[in-house]
Amino acid sequence: MTGSTEVSQGIFEDVKSVVVATLAIEDQAADLGPETGLYGNFAELDSLAVVRLIVALQKRFGIHIEVREILGDVFLTLGGLAAFVESKVR
Repeated sequence: MTGSTEVSQGIFEDVKSVVVATLAIEDQAADLGPETGLYGNFAELDSLAVVRLIVALQKRFGIHIEVREILGDVFLTLGGLAAFVESKVR
């Protein structure tokens, strides 16, 4: 992984599995990488799915995500989302 979305492989894979399960896109899992666009790229990722995804990430990683932290750029790419989660885990 490169650039600002560089995260540990374990965190990335865990975030990816939460995204896949939450959006029910198991058939696309093999094609998802760090640069995969999220918001605007998946019809399944509507505003309600964002809420479900945040709750699922909080449960999986034992983190708390503040409403003010939920910015559009966090959901631009899968790698960006994983980097955000990793920053919360530290």
